[in-house]
Order: sequence, then structure tokens, then C-alpha cells
Amino acid sequence: MGTVEIGLLGPVLVRVDGAEVRLASTPQRVILARLALAANRTASPAALIDTLWPDGPPANAAGNLHAYVSRLRRAIGADRITREPAGYRLGVAAEQIDIGRAEALVAAARATDDPAGAADRYGAALALWRGEPLADLPDPTPFAPDLARLAAWRRQVRDEWFTARLAAGRAADALPDLEHATTADPDRESLQILLATALHHLDRTADALRVLADHRRRLADEHGLDPGPAVAELTTRLLTGDAPMVSTKPMNRYLGRDGDLAAVEAALRAHRLVTVVGPGGMGKTRLGLELLGRLPAGGRVHVVELALVSRADDVPLAAAAAIGLRTAPGSTDGAAAVIADQLGDGAALVVLDNCEHVRVAARDLVAGLLARCPGLRVLATSRQRLGVAAEKVLRLGPLAPDDQVELFCDRAALLRDDFPDSPETRRLAADICRTLDGLPLAVELAASREAVFGLRQLRDRLAAGLAILEPARDPDRTTAVSATVEWSYRLLDPAAQHVFDALVGCRGGFPLDALAHLAPDVTRPEPLLAELVEASLVIAERSDPPRYRLLEVMRRVGLDHLGPDRLPHARDRHASWMTAHAERCHALQRERSPRATGLLRAELANLLEALGWLIDTRRWADAGRLGALLAPLLSDHPDLALLAQQERLAAAPADLDAETAGRCAIAAGTARWLQGDLPVAERLLSDALTRLPADHSQRWIAQFFRLTTHMFAGHLDAVQADAGALLVGPDVPDWVAGVGVGCAALSHLFAGDRAAGERLLSVHSGLLARVGEADGFVAYTYAEFAADTDPDRALDLFARAYRQSAAIGQRYDMEVAAIGRMAVLIRSGRGAEAARACRASVDRLRTSGMWPQLWTALRLTAELLVALGDLTTAASLLAAAERDPLAPAVVGPDRTRQAALWAAVERGLGADAAAAARSNGGRRKRATVAEHAIAALAPFA
Repeated sequence: MGTVEIGLLGPVLVRVDGAEVRLASTPQRVILARLALAANRTASPAALIDTLWPDGPPANAAGNLHAYVSRLRRAIGADRITREPAGYRLGVAAEQIDIGRAEALVAAARATDDPAGAADRYGAALALWRGEPLADLPDPTPFAPDLARLAAWRRQVRDEWFTARLAAGRAADALPDLEHATTADPDRESLQILLATALHHLDRTADALRVLADHRRRLADEHGLDPGPAVAELTTRLLTGDAPMVSTKPMNRYLGRDGDLAAVEAALRAHRLVTVVGPGGMGKTRLGLELLGRLPAGGRVHVVELALVSRADDVPLAAAAAIGLRTAPGSTDGAAAVIADQLGDGAALVVLDNCEHVRVAARDLVAGLLARCPGLRVLATSRQRLGVAAEKVLRLGPLAPDDQVELFCDRAALLRDDFPDSPETRRLAADICRTLDGLPLAVELAASREAVFGLRQLRDRLAAGLAILEPARDPDRTTAVSATVEWSYRLLDPAAQHVFDALVGCRGGFPLDALAHLAPDVTRPEPLLAELVEASLVIAERSDPPRYRLLEVMRRVGLDHLGPDRLPHARDRHASWMTAHAERCHALQRERSPRATGLLRAELANLLEALGWLIDTRRWADAGRLGALLAPLLSDHPDLALLAQQERLAAAPADLDAETAGRCAIAAGTARWLQGDLPVAERLLSDALTRLPADHSQRWIAQFFRLTTHMFAGHLDAVQADAGALLVGPDVPDWVAGVGVGCAALSHLFAGDRAAGERLLSVHSGLLARVGEADGFVAYTYAEFAADTDPDRALDLFARAYRQSAAIGQRYDMEVAAIGRMAVLIRSGRGAEAARACRASVDRLRTSGMWPQLWTALRLTAELLVALGDLTTAASLLAAAERDPLAPAVVGPDRTRQAALWAAVERGLGADAAAAARSNGGRRKRATVAEHAIAALAPFA
């Protein structure tokens, strides 16, 4: 019999020599699963019967079991299952079962010192999961303990995978997976800490702090719980610029503690359990890491990081994972026995870091291990001794005075190139350190503030009794961040406080000229802004011109600080600034200035904040005004979040005045058009045209986007009517009228009347020449007319359209030009080039929310795949487009072309297979269709 492979991490799977073997009955799969989980151990008939019939066996259970085993032997090989006196045994190697392969990969990952290699092995182990283990067994109850252990192990391996990826410098790669994992498992605190750490590694410390604050708030609101101490400690370290790296080797200098290190080394030689005890922030964890670096190479050392453990019941699992076990039994005593078996009798060191919040569980585990492993020594760090017999306790105190000053000066010099190393500096630093009792974390936090306040002012403020370094110890405070911000705020002059209050509405930053809108009552705001920068409440970004921003956590604390009385005033001024900004962008867009989109992008977050505030407070007139200004800007550069906000304006009350109702309809209708909801878009935009008078300066926006809606819906006569209205309407920009002419001409072309389209282009050639100097849509229009008759010229024109659109930030027209180029490449037989173009376009569009354009690209991809011979995928894509209401209508020559594609599919696959492919494609979700297309294109691109 050939090589057997068994899969349990998903539906039960058997392969023999690489070919899948179908097990005909559920009992066969149940028996195989039980034997495989036993991993070369014998399973008794009683155990198998209980697994097969958990509600009670039938009268002839033993006979039935024998029959099922016989059939299973025939399926996988008679020699694979042996009958022994105690029962049945599956004789396969561990690596022939996917769980065994995963265990081997995890063990190899834990054994290597290379974080990148470890990350790859963890990833390979997790990739062996094909879904929920034993997913095809109808009654998983008999396997509940196994499934629970596998689920817990998978979570632990996933955490270690993320940790290794961060240690390997792959934070950007890990971030999307971390975000998905925390969404799926929001209460797992270790994931929240890893997500915050990844964001910090990517220089997104504000986002990292927000993650921790949101986790804290969710635990309180939903469970009435506080997070573990690791959350508060990481929050403080993020604020001080000394956030812990996932790597166990710290990056900054270790100062002092030589005597303490020697004392711990000596204690470990004389005692089997040494606990380093001290208050939070005293440096216990760092001392342990430095000690590990001094140990002889080759020794067995296992580090159990309990800071990431939020429940006492998880302590055994964390310890088991650290020494290389997949999981451990639920009880502490049972865990100690299993872990002791793994450790054996030889010399080993287990380090338990941060035990205080799970002290009793750690104590019981350590006591059990020491009783069973004569060669074991344990080093623990905690704010409180464990309470195990013969425990040697070393109390860690403050740094020596000279070491305190050295630590302060070292950390301060990291933040300021011109930090002076002089006797006067050291004298002032010594005063500060004495005020802080030499607590290392407090000294480092104070050093991080020196660049803001200077040594003398910092010393004087601290001497006045401001308790700013330990806010997380006060149970009435929600975060260390709020205490720190409030402290910095209290140190400001009242005028600077006023400016800070005015800035907290800003999200994503602001330029200097925004102060005139945000704080119009301040005569000279620039010096006050400088004071906020010095106080680290505002960050000055390195850009030209300079841009400023508040860290998000500080901004949120500031918003809370304003309270309900002052908050509306700050929000209103912020919304007024954003409306003025939108008007500026709107004016630049009329001129087709490349600056328009750049200015829009710079303030997307602020625009989102302002529009959301206006809608939330039902300020419909102001919201409609801002939304209508944004509509044409977003057509050049769609932004999903802002489009979603624009859509909310569709809910404006029906009894608004005509202008406000029309503007709200423009904003919501344009948003729906950009995302492919053509019927709703047409209704909203028509409503806007009904409400706005003929001479209204923004009427053209509704007319223009109704035209484009008709274009995608295939209402070609309506396109020409709207284009005609734009040629004579009030205040219509030239580029809008020109694009309208182009759309009208294309509607003739798509309807099969090329001559009528060419006549229209000729009549308006002067307008098109003016508009075509900057707007890429004119070149795009001419390219479409050349596509069938002169492909090379069409490709040149599409390239020109793309360049022109890119130059002024028109993402929408860039994608349209790219799609036109794809069609020419496909129909010119340039398969490889077309495949690359299709793949790139689909990949860009799938995250843009531009569904009409994506469906057009997917239909073209189907056309290419028919030519390349992948008829099944082509049918799937065509069917998915047919059934999605967001896909554009198929009109004119494209109808004939699509009918020919279906005919080719049926000829190649046969009628039944084509129908099946069509049915499967029609059931695909939107999100998976694009991924399916990209995968199909990979061999050809």
C-alpha cells in the first residue's frame, strides 16, 4: 500500500500516494479521527463505541464496529490498522497526520533563534488548517476535549506567529492578519497587545494607543472587567517612547544593576526558585532579560511571558507552549505533570515573567514542577512573592544615584541632539531623579519630557507635587494616557490651552493656515502652536509646508475634556474650516488644477469628521452644502469612508427647503453612482434636478452625474439628453461640458452608430481641444473610437488619457483608461501583456468600492480567459457579473461579444459543465470574485 496522509484540521481527509480516498460513511471517518488523534496509541473498542454512539450503543455495537474497521482497512490499507489485545491502533508516523506536521513545524519554530525562520514555520503550521477540525462529522460531542485543545493550541500558535513576525521586522505584513484576528476574537488580550505593538513598529503609535483604549473600554462596557496590567504598562511605555519590542533583546542601553545581576546569578546557583520582587516600573523584566544574555550558550532555557496572559486558567497553557507542548490539561496539577514529563530530570531554567496578576496559578504550577523535576530551577518576576516553600526572594530597589542620573541623561539625549552633558545638567537631573525616588520607568518618562519643558522647569514642576508618572495605579482613572495629557494640559498657559481646545476637532492633522478658522479669536496663534509642539501635545511633521497633528489618543482626551458645553463650538469651527477647504478644492477642480486632488487627500480624515458631525447633529443645510461640494471631488478620487458618509445624506428629512434637499440628494446620489447602485443614484440625482432651480450654480453636478449613471445603466438616449443640457446650463465648467460630449459620442458608438458619434465629436472639436489639454477623458473618448480600427493609436491615446488623469489626481479616469487599454490588448491577441494589465486593474479596483469599473474589468478578464483556454473561470466571472445589480448594463456590440463568449464556453465545456460553471459563478460573493480572477490570471501574467 502506498503512502498514507491523514487530515484532521478540517473535514476528515485521507490521501494515498497523493490521491484523495473517499470514505463512504460517517462511522469510518469517526473511527479514523479517533485513531489518528490517539497518535500510535491503542484505542479500546469501548472508547471507539462511545465515540461512534455517544447517546448509547446499539445491540450489536461490537459487530458493527468490526465491520466499520474492516471497511476502513480496505480504504486505507489493511496494514495501517492493527488489532491488538487492548484494541485498535493506527500505524502511521506523526508527520503523516496534519496535526503531527503542524506540531513539528511549531517545535522547529520555537527551537530556532531566527525570527524570520520561526515566522515562516509558524505560518506553514497554521496553513495546514483547512477549516474547523473534523468539520464534516455530524456530532462533534465525543471529540469536544480534543477540539477544545486544538482550538486553544491554534490560538497560542497564532499568537507566537504574530510575535515572530514582529520580531522579524514584518509588522506591515502582519498588520492585516492581526486586525482580522482581533476582530474575530476581540476579548483575547494578547492579540490586542500584539496589534498595538505592530502599529507602534509602523510608527503609528497614536493608533496603537487607541487600540488599547478601545480594548479597555470594551472590557468595562461589555464585561465589567479591567484589562490585565500588561495593557497599562504598554500604554505607559508607548507614551514614553520606550514601548517594548517583541524581540527579547532590548534596543537601548542597560545601565546600572551590576550588583543586582550578580545577586540573582548567585541566588540561582544556591536556590531552585528565585523570585525578583519589586513595584511596577522598577525594571524586573529588563533585569531578567539581561540575565538571560549572560547565561552560558547551550543551556535549556524556557521563558513564559505571563504579561500576555489575562486568565489564571491560561497559565498552564502558556507554560506548555513555552516548552514546546501543543497544549496542557485544564487542571494545574495535571499541567505540572505533563510539563514535567517534557522537561525531564536534566538541568533546565524556566523564567516566569510578570506573575503578579496570576500569582496563585503561577505558585501552584511552580510548586508542582519543582516537586517533579529535580534538575529544574525557576526565576520569577513579580510585584509580590509567589509563596512557594524554599523560595528565595530578591527585592529590587531603585537604581544607585549615579546610575539614575546616567539613565536620565542617556534617554534625554536620544530625544534631543543638543542635550548638554555638563555638571549643571547632571545636578538638575539628580534633583529630578530624587523627586522620582529613582524608579527607572519614572526616570525614563521624565527624560522624555525634558525636550519639551527643559531641565529646570521640569524639576520645578515635579517638585510641586504633580503626580504624573503613575496614573494607571488609580482605579478611578481609565488610562495612563489621559493622566499624562491632563498633566501636560495643566502645565500650559491659559492661551495655549485655548488653542489646544480649538484643535482637538482636527483628525489627521492640519496646516498652519487652519488656525485662522479654528481659533479666529486668537491674535497671534503661531507662538501658542509652538508651545503645544514643545509640550508634545502637537506633532510638527517634516513636510513642506509644515503640517501639524495631534496624536489620536490626545485628541480624544481633549474632546472629552471639552465636555458637552464647549464641544459644539469647537466642532462647528472645525466644520466651517472644512467647508472653506472644500470650496477651495472645488474652485481648483473647475480649472482642472492638479492641486485640487492633493488638497482633498490631505484633509480626507478631517472632511470625514466634519461631515459626520454635521449629519449627527442634523445640521442638514451645512451638511448638504459640504456634501455637494465634495461630490465632484470624490468622483476624481473616490474614498470609501467619505462616500459612506455622503450616502447618509439620503436620509435627510423630506420637508427641507429645496436647496438643502437638492444638495443632500446630489451628495448621496453621486456616492451611490460611484459604488454602482445605479437605480438609487438615478432617483436621487433626478430628485436634485427637480428641486434645484434652473439657474442654480450647482445644478450641473446633478446633471453630470445623472448622465454618467445613465451611461452605465445603458440608457443611451438619456445620456445624450443630459449632455445637451450641460452644454447650455449655467455655471457648467468646460471640462464637464466636454466630458458630457464625450459620453454622448460614446453612447452612439456603443449603440452601433459610429458615424453619429464622430459627427458629434466634430461639431464640438473646439471645446474638446480646450478640455483635452488637461482632462484625460477626451483622449479616452478618441481612444475608444480608434480601438476597433487602429489598435496602436488607441493604445497611445489610452496611455495619454492615463497620464493626464494621473497628473491631476483623477483616479476614476485613470482606471477607466486602464480598462480601455485592457480591451485593446485582449482583442489584439497580446495575451501575456493583457493578463498583466487585467490582474493589476482587478487588484486595484477590488478595494476601491468602484464596482461598475471592477465588473467591467472582470468581464474583460473573462474574455481573455476564454482566449487562453480557462473556460470554467471565464464562465464563473461572466455569470457573477450577470447576477450582480452593481454591474453595468451590456449594450451595443458588447452584447454580441458576450453571447459569443458564452457560445465558446458551451462548445469547450459541454452544455452541462457550462451550466454548472454558470451556476457556481452566480453564487459567488463579490469579494471572492476578484480574488478568483486574480488567481486564474497568475499563470499567464
